[in-house]
Amino acid sequence: MNAMTKSSIARRAAPVAAAALLSLLASCGGGGDSGSAVSNMTVTATGGLVGYGKNISLNVSGSGLNSGVNAAIEPGCFTMARGATSEGSMTFSCRLLAVGDLRVRVRTAEGKELATLRLEVEAPRVEFTAKQNATEGKFVVELDPNNAPKTAENFMVYVNTGSCWYKDRLFHRVIPDRLVQGGGFIAGLQPAPGVAAAIPLESQNGLKNLRGTIGMARQSEPNTATSQFYINVKDNPDFDYASDAQPGYAVFGKVVSGIETVDLISKVPTMSKGDAFPDAPIDNVVITACSQIR
Repeated sequence: MNAMTKSSIARRAAPVAAAALLSLLASCGGGGDSGSAVSNMTVTATGGLVGYGKNISLNVSGSGLNSGVNAAIEPGCFTMARGATSEGSMTFSCRLLAVGDLRVRVRTAEGKELATLRLEVEAPRVEFTAKQNATEGKFVVELDPNNAPKTAENFMVYVNTGSCWYKDRLFHRVIPDRLVQGGGFIAGLQPAPGVAAAIPLESQNGLKNLRGTIGMARQSEPNTATSQFYINVKDNPDFDYASDAQPGYAVFGKVVSGIETVDLISKVPTMSKGDAFPDAPIDNVVITACSQIR
């Protein structure tokens, strides 16, 4: 199973936050050598949240638009898929995988810039709800895509699959004053098949296994993390990268609210439920919901 061992483990507008009203996400542009001109641009996303890991749409209106006009978000979406196109409007789409101060650019085939939009995308946050019997609590994690790009991208795939792929998954491993681990099993400790390929280990990213950080669990080989994650209840420096022989585990974010919920999970009574589950909660601790909140 995926587990850590006990002993290791356009005119340029002012910045616009992605969570702001989408009506503000517009920029006017001028004409190019081809006669194309952009009068308006808007960025939208399914569910209304324009954020990291989301499938977004760029809607362009103007005149003289043609198949040579293209769009990009720099950084994040250097290649955007073209959708509906007419002389007066165009749509483009991509999965946004960057945070910070981004530029949405529309250009002619010759490279003439028709319009630019400034888009401010904050680090993604995900809210989890966990329940044991009648006790329920929430916590929020903030991801660090700049330092752990592959790990953050993978995690958001699971968060945004359906209404939350992690729903009904267990915290199947609890070691008091050490860690809580979940995201791979359902009731009966049955494995939950993942939805994405294993990812490369990013343990040399400068992020440390400090209290409240979230990292990816894996098998004994380094590049085997899929869906399982853990949260450090205390500083665990022995989980950090030490050498190629001791590659450690990749931290990719931190708990920014609700650490008391994590602490409560870390204190639930446990028992051995077979060789594979020596630290399983006696009563299931279940993830009942998760959602990207920015």
